[in-house]
Parts: sequence; structure tokens; C-alpha cells
Amino acid sequence: MTSMRLVRAFSSSFGLSGSLILALAATACGSTTPTGTGSSSQPTFNADTGVPVFNPGGSSGQTGTGTGTGTTTGTVVSTGTTNPTGTGPGSTTVASSSHSTCTTNTGPITGTVGATGGSVSRLVFAVVGDTRPANEDDTSGYPTAIITKIFQDIEAQSPHPVLTLGTGDYQFSEASNGTGAAQVAIYMQTRAAYTGAFFPAMGNHECGVSGGFTTSDNNNCGPGNTGGATVNYNAFINGMLSTISQTNPYYSINVSASDNSWTAKFVMTAANAWDTAQNTWLESTLAVPTTYTFVVRHEASDATPPLPPGVAGVDALLAKYPYTLLIVGHTHDYGHYSDAPQVLVIGNGGAPLSSSSYDYGYGLLSQRCDGAIVVDEYDYMTGATDSYLHFVVTPAGQITN
Repeated sequence: MTSMRLVRAFSSSFGLSGSLILALAATACGSTTPTGTGSSSQPTFNADTGVPVFNPGGSSGQTGTGTGTGTTTGTVVSTGTTNPTGTGPGSTTVASSSHSTCTTNTGPITGTVGATGGSVSRLVFAVVGDTRPANEDDTSGYPTAIITKIFQDIEAQSPHPVLTLGTGDYQFSEASNGTGAAQVAIYMQTRAAYTGAFFPAMGNHECGVSGGFTTSDNNNCGPGNTGGATVNYNAFINGMLSTISQTNPYYSINVSASDNSWTAKFVMTAANAWDTAQNTWLESTLAVPTTYTFVVRHEASDATPPLPPGVAGVDALLAKYPYTLLIVGHTHDYGHYSDAPQVLVIGNGGAPLSSSSYDYGYGLLSQRCDGAIVVDEYDYMTGATDSYLHFVVTPAGQITN
């Protein structure tokens, strides 16, 4: 990748100010008890995105009717005050519940995610990217110790991440031999250190060089494509995707809240195995509204050319539909784009690092009590977070505090 516009901290231009409406999960972070009211309206939901919509900014957020004393419990978010007012006798005005101190939840997560998705009380997941030897066909040089430690670290996280995503490149092998399968097998053995669900995306090295392509970077492989179904491709399908009952290099996993307050989809695309079938599938998948949409693709849009056709293909559809984050790898580092705030790069899973400024590790994305997603990078040896990669994003993909 040539133009890595990654930033250590967000400038104020990406901050949100004024009366901010956040797309929030409907789980309660606080409660209000308006006296003199008998009932109170619940949050409405956006028909396009499926996320709760609240009324901030100091205006009336809830209206109660009736007499006596009523209790309202739910999520109230405001940049000013919220004034629930009863219309019957005995009505009164109550100050809003404030969530200015809302932080990442740290308690245990209930529910499970399996190969076909699942339902959990809170969304916390890890991202690992680019794990391969430095030299082609050097299976003995596979970064086994690094990726083993990474998965051990993820397993030790508290709360335990409900799933882990892979951004591609689990092998580095000539497409005419079988060393790729051996490297994938090593990866899957180390992956077993993490007991949660693992969903890998396809990288360019899952093609290798074939079909007249002089590099794997723009190889478009798989059955029916110019690059063909290489041994690397088959190693990925048979050694990784078969464990989650997937037969295509692209697929989607749905996860929902235990109380149905939010929905999420993890859309795993294959830019190096692009065809009309994947394009049709991706459009129909993105068109289904969910609170969160995380799209995974190996290459960033500004990766060093030549690029596979799926990069432009995915970009064209992302321009049409809402999403929370595009998660990529390919470059062996990690970061966040200043001019593309919905792009997260995680590619430091064991492949030779882009520079000494980085170390190996993984990303962790945690749902906050207000529904925003906190993104951090963890060092695989020290377990420390890196301020170089820390930001918070709303379900709609807007950067917030």
C-alpha cells in the first residue's frame, strides 16, 4: 500500500459537536423516574437502519399521560436536558439521565456465537490480519509463535470476545505446489487457542500467482475466474471455510442482541474471487438493514496497484448502503484513515511488518453502553493498547468521543 493516510489521533474536524443524535442500542444504561405520569413513550426505530432514534438537545424527549406516579426505564441520551412531561393531573418535569461518563462495558457477556451466528448480550470481537512467512513456500519459517500468542491473548481477554475476524493472507505459497495447505493447517492449529467462533476473509495469497497473472495482488481466482481454483484457493476453502460450513469465499454472519435491541452483520467479501454472483449476493446482503454492518475485505481502496476487481466492486456497493466499518488488511501494520474514517486496517498478525514503528497484535472492538463501538489495538507481547489506534465510531459509521 502506498498512501497510508493513518493518523495517531483524530483531529477536531472528525469530532462531533452541537446537538448530536447518536444511533444507539436500545439497552438501558440509566433510567428516569418522572413523577406524576402514568406512562411514557418508547424510542422509535429508523425504518432504514433499524436503530433506535432518540430526541436529544434539551427538547421534550418523552410524554406521559395519566395520573399518579409512573416509572420509565430505558435509554435517554441528551446533550442538554430531557423533560418528560405528563399531561394529566400531578404532572411534573424531571431532569434527564446523563451518559457523559459512558464507558466500555466490562462485565461478562451472556449468549453465544457459533458458525452460523448467534445472540449475545453485548458485542465484543477481535480482528487478526496477515499471518504468513516472509518467504514463499517457507513453511518452516511460518510465524507460529506469534499467531499462537495472539490467539492466546484474545482468549484471555475479559470479557471474552464473542468472535474473531481474519482479514486474509494465511499462507505464502506458489500456486503450483501444496505448501499452502500445510501453512493453513498450522494457522488453524494455532487458532484453536481461542475457543470462540473464527470467521476468515480471503486474501490475495489465497490465490497465489496463476492464470497468466504475474502477481497475486490482482489475481482473480476461484472456479470460473481467470486465475482458476488454485491449490492455495482450495487450501483456504477446505482448510478454513469448511470448518464453518462455508463453500464460497464470501459469506455473511448475523449476530443479534439477546434482548433484540440491536442487530449486526459481518460481511466477509473476497476481492480476489470477484464475479457477478458475489456482486449480486453482496448487494442483497447490504440492503438488509441492521444496526451494525462490518464489512471485511483484504485490500484497502488505495492499496498499491494492480488491484483485484473486487476492490472497486465492493466500493461501488458501499457507496449505496450504510455501514459501520470497512475492515481491511494487506498492509502489514495497523491504523485508521484520517480521510476515510470508516476504514480500519489490521494487518499485523505475523507477516513481516511494514516498519519498526509497529508490533504484532490484534484489534479489539467493544460495544459501549450507548451503542458506539470502541476500537483499540493490543500488543501481542505486552498486552498494552496502543494510542496510535484508538477511536470510537457510532453504528452509522460516524466518529464520536
